Amino acid sequence: MPKYKGKRVNVTFPVEVYERVAGLASDETRTVSQMIVVLCQEAMVAREKKYEK
Repeated sequence: MPKYKGKRVNVTFPVEVYERVAGLASDETRTVSQMIVVLCQEAMVAREKKYEK
């Protein structure tokens, strides 16, 4: 399997945000960090669509 070429970053989340992300990750059988990547990607697509107008 090829090595993942992503960048690492340390982020401190409010407890409430972390718990919500952890719940979503559990529902989708992902790790918390994988869920954060998915949520960031979705947010970036939504933001791009918002500002395309």
